[in-house]
Amino acid sequence: MLNDHFSIDDLPNSVLRDIYSYWLSMKGERPLPSRADLNPADIVRLLPHISLIDVEKDSGRYKMRLIGTETVKAMGMDITGKYLDELPLVEGLLKENYQWLVAEKRPYINFAKLRWSKKSYLDYYALGLPLSSNGTDVDILMFGMFYQFPQEARTVF
Repeated sequence: MLNDHFSIDDLPNSVLRDIYSYWLSMKGERPLPSRADLNPADIVRLLPHISLIDVEKDSGRYKMRLIGTETVKAMGMDITGKYLDELPLVEGLLKENYQWLVAEKRPYINFAKLRWSKKSYLDYYALGLPLSSNGTDVDILMFGMFYQFPQEARTVF
């Protein structure tokens, strides 16, 4: 279930808190930050936990621009470059969340089982963060992802 009423202190670990802090710093006083504000060199440690999804307004499709290595590890495959509608299981479980970010234009945190992977036993947190090149329309979805792999303690940080 999506929770869009949270503060940075509600986030469960330093990875997600740092991603959210970075998004807030990119945003500044504007309603939404843009992809141009994101400098990977500023967040090297966080990059394995970040995914970027292009929102194609005309077609209504979502393209996996960049899938972080932690998500690749959790899924057991790299879906970078694929469209959401090419991944029926993922689409059935996540499209509504993507649409919510586009329509609502504000962050959310979600905690769930990884039902869209062969590793459905994993718990994960998804921090959904909208990006906009024109300050109004969401054209990229940024996700901070954190997976609870079995060898890790529940509270890692």
